Amino acid sequence: MTGAGEEVVIEFRGLRTVRAPLTWGQQVIYRALQSRADRAHYDYNQRLSLPVPEGRALPDVIGAVRALVTAHESLRTVYRDGTADSAPYQEVAGEGRLAVRVLHGDDPAAALDALAATDFDLSREWGVRAAVLTGPGGPRHLALYLSHVAVDGWAAGLVVRQARALLADADAAAVPAGPVPQPADLAMAERSAAGRTADRRADAYQRSLLLRAPRTMFPTVADPGKALADPGRAPTDPGKALTAPGGAPEWAHGEFRSGRLEAAAREVAARCRAGEETVYLAALGTLLARRAGLTRCVLKTIFANRIGAERQAMVAPLASDVLLCFDVDGPSFDDSVRAAHLAKLRGYARAQYDPARLERLVAEVGRERGEQLDLSVLHNDLGALAPPREDDDGDGDGRPAPGPGTVATSFRWAEPFRLPSVKLYCDVRTSPRGERVLGIAADTRYLPRPDLRELFFRMEELVVTAAGERQHPQDSGDQQDPRDTDERLPVHVR
Repeated sequence: MTGAGEEVVIEFRGLRTVRAPLTWGQQVIYRALQSRADRAHYDYNQRLSLPVPEGRALPDVIGAVRALVTAHESLRTVYRDGTADSAPYQEVAGEGRLAVRVLHGDDPAAALDALAATDFDLSREWGVRAAVLTGPGGPRHLALYLSHVAVDGWAAGLVVRQARALLADADAAAVPAGPVPQPADLAMAERSAAGRTADRRADAYQRSLLLRAPRTMFPTVADPGKALADPGRAPTDPGKALTAPGGAPEWAHGEFRSGRLEAAAREVAARCRAGEETVYLAALGTLLARRAGLTRCVLKTIFANRIGAERQAMVAPLASDVLLCFDVDGPSFDDSVRAAHLAKLRGYARAQYDPARLERLVAEVGRERGEQLDLSVLHNDLGALAPPREDDDGDGDGRPAPGPGTVATSFRWAEPFRLPSVKLYCDVRTSPRGERVLGIAADTRYLPRPDLRELFFRMEELVVTAAGERQHPQDSGDQQDPRDTDERLPVHVR
C-alpha cells in the first residue's frame, strides 16, 4: 500500500534556456496526443520504477532525480501550440522547480497510478513526475512518470540505467562524459542543409511507394467471418468499411503466445537472413493482403532512429513511422520475408523526415490517384525500440531464450484501446519470462473479433509450415482449445 506523504521541491538554476522548433520525433508524439479523443484510449507515457539500494537516504534519491533533470533538457521542457502562422515549438527551462512526492509504502504501481492520475499540461509542466516510496528502513523505490514527448522507449531505458547508477553510487558518472546531445540542437540540425537533404530523399522514396501501394488493407468482404478461411476471395466493395452493430466504433485487443511460432520464426529468420521480428511483420502483411484479395501489402512500422553514438545517448523521442510496401504473392513465404526485409532496409535509410511533410504528401498522391489513401496498419517491435540490457546474455535482445516449443499456444482477450488514425495496431514484445507476446488491437468495423483471434492462429500456421515443422496437436487428452480461452489480461501500454 501507499500512504500520503510530503513533497520535496528541487530548485534548478543557471542551466541553458533555449527556444527551438519541435524535432521530427517530438512532432509525431505531440500530434498523436493532440488527436487523441479520450485520455483512456491510450496512455503514451512511460512508467518507470526502480528499487533503491539499502543504505541510501532520501537526499541520495532526490540527488539522483536532480542529476537526471539537469543532464537531460527534455525533462525540463514545455511545448507551445504555436499560431496560425507558426508551428508548435519547445522551450527549455534554465531554471524552475520540480516537486517530488515522498510516499509511505511499498507499492510502486500504486504510486505510478497516482502520478498518472491527470494528463501532463505540456504547455506549463515539465514532462517528468517523480515519487519516492519510503518505509521504516528508508527509501525503497523511485517512481518516474515521463511524458512521451520527452522520451521514447529507448530514452526511457537510458533514464533507467542512469538512475540505477546514481542510486547505487551518487558519485558515479551516470550520464555520458562530455556534452550530452539535446533535442533542441537536433531540431536545428534537422532544419540545416543536411537535414533538408535527408527530408528530400525521404520524400522521393515515400512518393514512389505511395504511387504503387494498395489504397487500403481493409476493403469490405461479403462474409467477414470467412475471410481468413478463404483468403483468395475478392472484395465486394473496396471503398466501404465494415460496420459494427449500431454503427458505433468498437475496438478489440488480443494477445497471443506460442513457442511453436517463436521457434519457427527463428528458423525462417535464419534461413532468410532477416530478423525474427521481420518474420512476424511479413506474416501479418501476408495474411492481411490475402484477406483483402491483394498481392502486396502497405503498412507502417516504427523505427528507433538510433543510428550513431550521439543518437543512442539522446534522451528524447526519435522514433519515426516508416512506410513499407512489399509483395506477398511469391512462391513461398520466404519470399515475403525477404521482400519485407528489403523494404525495411530501404525504409530505414529514409526514416529521418518531417512528418508534417509526409502528411501533405499522402494527400497530394491521393489526389493524383483520385482516391484517399489509407495507411492505417501500424506494426511496432517493442524490443527494437529499447537499448540492449546491461545483463544481456549475448543474444542481442536482452532476454532469456526459452527452449523451442516450451511455451504453449494461448490466446487471451486484453483490455481494448484506440490509437488515432490507426485501424489495426500489432506489437511484438517480450514478457518478463522471456516469451514472445504478440498483441493486436483493431477497430472491429474493419477486423471483426472472430477474424482478429483467427489471425493469430493463421500467423502460427503460416510460419510453422514455412519452417517445415510437422503440424500436430500440442497435447493429447481433453486440453481446452486455446481458441476458446477468454481470460482477460491487463492492457500492455508503452
